[in-house]
Amino acid sequence: MSAQHAETRPPLIPQPPTTRDALREAVKQIALARLPEFDRDLGEAFDQAIQLSSITPMRLFLEKWATLVAIERHPEQAGMMREAERTISDPSAPEAAFRQAQAVVTRILDTASEEAGVALR
Repeated sequence: MSAQHAETRPPLIPQPPTTRDALREAVKQIALARLPEFDRDLGEAFDQAIQLSSITPMRLFLEKWATLVAIERHPEQAGMMREAERTISDPSAPEAAFRQAQAVVTRILDTASEEAGVALR
């Protein structure tokens, strides 16, 4: 079963445009606890952009958060992602479970990046 077909409910919100304000509003709606992380990442990306004289840090910030929103707007998918991340970070997880969790993360990230309109690879 792929991450795309695991959903039985519609997304909590539509995928927002990949802009700072739209993504911040989406994070407020569906992942409020992550808002301080969003703001911290934004500040760091801004500082890096200034230091490097490059927009790349800002682009990477927007791509990261657009992908995160694409995952979090599907609660079942977000739950699968968190479970897979727990398995991957568990040093006692069997190899087969580790590899299966890696495959789940890859599928979810591929689906989310497509929904967000960003290329992860």
